[in-house]
Amino acid sequence: MSMKPRQEGSAGALRPPGRANPAVIAFAAALLAACSGPKPEPEERVPVETYERAERLMGPNLLQQVFNYFVVPHWIGSSDEFWYERKFQGGSEFVIVNAATGEKRVVDQAPAGASEQGSAVPQGVLASPCGRLGVETRPDNNLWLHDLETGETRALTTSGEDDFGWGMYPDNRADYVPRLYDNKRNLPANTQWAPDCRLVLVPLIDQRHVAEYPFIESVRKDGTHRPAVHRVRIPLMGERPARFAWYLIDAVSGDRRRVELPYDELMLIMQDFVAVREFYWNADASKLYMAAHGDNLKTGFLFEVDTASGAARTVIREQDDIRKEFNSTTYNAVNVRLIKDGAQAIWWSQRDGWGHLYRYATETGELLNRITGGEWLVREIIDIDEERERVYFTASGSRPGNPYYRHLYRVQFDGTGLTLLTPEDADHLLLPNRPWVLSGDGAVPYPPVSPSGDYVIYNYSRVDQPTRFAIRRVLDGKLVAEIEEADASGLYEAGWRPPEEFMVLAPDGKSELWGTIYKPGDFDPGNVYPVIDGQYASPLTAMTPRHFYQAFRGRQPLWPSSLAELGFIVVSLDSRGTAHRSKEFSQHGYGRLNLIGLGDHVHAITELARDRPYMDISRVGVIGHSYGGYAAIRAMLEFPEFYKVGVSSAGPADMHVMYNDYHWSAYHGKPLYRNGTEWLGEDKTETPANWRDMAASMQAGRLKGKLLIQFGELDENVPPNSILNFVDSLIAANKDFDMLYLPNRDHQFIGEGYIIRRNWDYLVRHLAGRTPPEQFMLDVNSR
Repeated sequence: MSMKPRQEGSAGALRPPGRANPAVIAFAAALLAACSGPKPEPEERVPVETYERAERLMGPNLLQQVFNYFVVPHWIGSSDEFWYERKFQGGSEFVIVNAATGEKRVVDQAPAGASEQGSAVPQGVLASPCGRLGVETRPDNNLWLHDLETGETRALTTSGEDDFGWGMYPDNRADYVPRLYDNKRNLPANTQWAPDCRLVLVPLIDQRHVAEYPFIESVRKDGTHRPAVHRVRIPLMGERPARFAWYLIDAVSGDRRRVELPYDELMLIMQDFVAVREFYWNADASKLYMAAHGDNLKTGFLFEVDTASGAARTVIREQDDIRKEFNSTTYNAVNVRLIKDGAQAIWWSQRDGWGHLYRYATETGELLNRITGGEWLVREIIDIDEERERVYFTASGSRPGNPYYRHLYRVQFDGTGLTLLTPEDADHLLLPNRPWVLSGDGAVPYPPVSPSGDYVIYNYSRVDQPTRFAIRRVLDGKLVAEIEEADASGLYEAGWRPPEEFMVLAPDGKSELWGTIYKPGDFDPGNVYPVIDGQYASPLTAMTPRHFYQAFRGRQPLWPSSLAELGFIVVSLDSRGTAHRSKEFSQHGYGRLNLIGLGDHVHAITELARDRPYMDISRVGVIGHSYGGYAAIRAMLEFPEFYKVGVSSAGPADMHVMYNDYHWSAYHGKPLYRNGTEWLGEDKTETPANWRDMAASMQAGRLKGKLLIQFGELDENVPPNSILNFVDSLIAANKDFDMLYLPNRDHQFIGEGYIIRRNWDYLVRHLAGRTPPEQFMLDVNSR
């Protein structure tokens, strides 16, 4: 057994409580199936050509068939001209555009970009804004200073040791093992330079008390034959996570002072999240502002820190009974900005039931005014114009139609002058500087407002409309010109067809549930097709495609167009309890994470089938990865009469043995043990009473359908014990199931061709009742 290496590396209708009546669901399914006409006779084997067509329609392969699905513009200096690269079959060209007129001209090469930094910055070193100094966290977990001009280095701290360090990433960052094999060096975790290029803000992490979790690497990358054991410090539910504190270090003198935050009130450490979401400095670095989450996401703070002493003062403290959010998805950067050199703050709140912006005076904490209001949602702060006192932001639900479409607005700091800048009935792909990692937008952030502040440029599309790129005036939103449209001709020639968008009302009769339906390329409304619920039911986000890239690329690597081509109807839906809607909608599923919105899925699919007789809801399957894998297991256990086949990929089965993370507590409630606390007592076998409904290992006897479980042995994001507990219970319950144990894989195995093909085979064989081609070799990247 090898000891853990100490190596610094770098980097992955909800029904009410009670069980649904299985007889009612079975009767409804049978009735609709009977009305849908005769089913086709099972075929002995699916033709290889069908798999080849599905292969061509996989998201990565379709990317090669579309050009300019997202235009990345670059402003040229301080002018209102920008350039972009226009791509086409066989090459590309560079185009310069005058935003005032829309006039275009083609040039031989891209205009010169931002100047390169003069000094070479070694890997793993975080350079100061001035470029002279840098800091790194070394393998001894101490912070070292680099003079990037002379090459000299010296230690700023000396107390670091194993599992205790400055700018150290805690092990539960979910990529510890991959970092062991990565030659790159990470930047110090959550470390920031002040604008004076002298002060450094760095967290001190202590995980010495966290127990080790052994990961087995059965097939060694170095070719040796004896498996390796990687001991990773991961706090499981009920165990105390790593501790942290922030320090300000003077890079010149070496002096340091602790930032005196109310640490006991802050959220527990989560990977490299460290409770504090965003940092802001005033111009002379005398003040530091920190936006932070309170424990269990129920409180939001804005702190002002006196950098000379480390003393912290609470400027804003907002409490919520369930969750105090800073954004419509916790994955995104917070919608908080400091303006007027820290004298005022813009703050996002759902206090009236919708996410809106408010302006505060930081000296007194006084609310100056609300900036936005109405029954719609501010999605992201995109830009701030301090001189004109304007906020640019995207909003959803502000226009008739699809409530997920983002539109760009401007508004004055005092709340006057609200102006719609992008009126098209489509989703507008405008992202904050740090976009959500799971957005699936196929986009990169760029400043949409021209240097003069007079024009905005943007991409927009729908699931059935290729991306267009346009210019509008900021003054009145008048269209200047449409500059580009994506060339999707190759996509359609490959056989791709856009999904059908739908809306049904939830069981409450008022909440709109929006989703998409994918059909086979040779769809015949006279035929009858099995249905697949292709989902990622995480309450942290919304995953149904909303624009063209998401529609053909697919959300997560499930690639719904490919699944549909195999002879299925693929439904994607965002249920109540998911993100980007009202507070009531997004918090609907609190305390019912065991159901994870699946009641809405069952209801919506049943409603869709009422006027779509080609949907055979006597044959419904479910597939998902990660949170979607968890939802697939829950679907098979909570609605066993409805879901006949499930494919769960890297999905946790027992939440009470997962790592200690805000996800589960903030959306289901903290675990409650017999000792009356959220901390596990002497009985290490205890399952918290209020989390038993999320323990699949206690519900194995419910399984009726066919279930395929897949997981990687090195998956730190979903540690194997959560899944194997369930597997052991299935065996004890004498239940048939299928399992694919993947040696030497972490959480990202879902994109492998072999895995995708096995998923296809399983659904074709058990849901469609057909025999797949023998060992089809699926090529994800080249065909």
